[in-house]
Amino acid sequence: MKILHISDTHIGGARYFDKKALEHVVKESKKGSYDLLIHSGDVTQEGKKRHYENADKILFSRLEIPYVVIPGNHDKRSGGIALYKEHIGSPNGVLELEDSVIVHVDSGVQDSDMGRVGMIKFDMMRNALRKYHKKSIKVVVLHHHTIPVPMAGRERNVLSNAGDLLDLFLKFDVDLVLSGHRHYPNVYHIDGTVFVNAGTASGKKTRYGDANSYNVIHVDEKRLSVETRRISGEKDVDKKEYPRHEQRIFFDFGKRVFRIIHVSNTFISTSNIFKRRHFFNAQDIINSLKGDLLIHCGGIVKDGIPKDYDLAQKYMKEFDLPVVYSPAGRDINYLGYDLYEDHFGDIDQDFTADDVYIKGISSAQYDTPEGIIGEVQRERLFYQLNQRDESFKCIFLHHNVLPIPHAREKGLLEDSGDFLREAVDEQVELILTGTSSHPFAAQVGKTVVVNANSLSSIYQRSLFGNSFNVIDVYEKVLVVSEISSLWGTRRTLGIWERNNQSEQ
Repeated sequence: MKILHISDTHIGGARYFDKKALEHVVKESKKGSYDLLIHSGDVTQEGKKRHYENADKILFSRLEIPYVVIPGNHDKRSGGIALYKEHIGSPNGVLELEDSVIVHVDSGVQDSDMGRVGMIKFDMMRNALRKYHKKSIKVVVLHHHTIPVPMAGRERNVLSNAGDLLDLFLKFDVDLVLSGHRHYPNVYHIDGTVFVNAGTASGKKTRYGDANSYNVIHVDEKRLSVETRRISGEKDVDKKEYPRHEQRIFFDFGKRVFRIIHVSNTFISTSNIFKRRHFFNAQDIINSLKGDLLIHCGGIVKDGIPKDYDLAQKYMKEFDLPVVYSPAGRDINYLGYDLYEDHFGDIDQDFTADDVYIKGISSAQYDTPEGIIGEVQRERLFYQLNQRDESFKCIFLHHNVLPIPHAREKGLLEDSGDFLREAVDEQVELILTGTSSHPFAAQVGKTVVVNANSLSSIYQRSLFGNSFNVIDVYEKVLVVSEISSLWGTRRTLGIWERNNQSEQ
């Protein structure tokens, strides 16, 4: 199957729309032997009648191949969704093409830039993926991005239920998730699913001096490739290729070289929000596991006040292994910034042992749950990592860099797109986070990203109850497990081949 993927054409006035660029796309659709064109939204600039009429005249009426189109947030301005239905068709649907299925869903909210897939459309997607689970190629199309996009500024338009959607796509072995919206092309391979964000095909609002672009996607039985082609021709074609339906059985882990205990959101205090029994039960279990390091990804105390910090310091000293910390916003509110350093040390902490380097980075801000690292701090972080000789490198912080299931996406790092892209490109082996109180793990490229549930607060989102993670670093694989704080029962969140093995 060969797909021409375009997005954000922004057909409208000359101030926003480059007609010549779109003409290039139309010509490409005729000469490239494509099976399908997919437009992932923002067909028009303002959702006006004349814009839709021009879209049909300039683009859709001239296509000689099947196409799938969804509306974007610009198409739904000023009641434009009614005109979309009149001129283009249903904003949601399922298309079968031989042994392929394309599930396309409107993620826009009228008169807003935000993205959301409500319960009805979520169920529609799930039912369609269940019905067509035997199809060889499964494609989902949304306008808004599920995974943060680099070079796109402050992260504020990721789908509000992106974590649930990510979980759905991975569970149903979706091959491709196509989106647009951010006007910058990006590709991630996450546990077998390829997430492709398109740049703008003909909008004049490009980012970071980039050109208009489109994606050419080839899918066969064994491989999936994505080429990003710039229309100006000034930049080389970016091509990424991935294996399909790859199943691995790990029978030889090699020697275990390091064990990390990963916790978050203890909320230590005299308040009933802090579940003392769960904390001390978890502490006994952790002390019996003979770990090499405990990493606390924030939410140490309920509030940044002296009595909470004094209690936390007393309780955390009872762990039998070294501990490193990264703060959450609540840890540095009120007097917390000073109390944190007095009780637990530097705001950015690290740990070195043999061939292992673990680096903390503070994403917390005063008096807000929002998190950001920032360009200067991010550059310094990756410079420091590049100076290290250790083969295993891990970054830990409080705010999540991937969307988390069962949580409205409000704990996502503001600059998660830039941070995640650089970490994956640098092949950092492990990123540990601690927001949203739900355990989750996935591999992005060669980087395993793990979020921790709440260890001992009433606010948690796991069917397991309060829990913590154990990350076992073997010579050949990483194994991530979740362990109940109260009962000590265990489940595996994932097993992934290590970077040093994939390079051999």
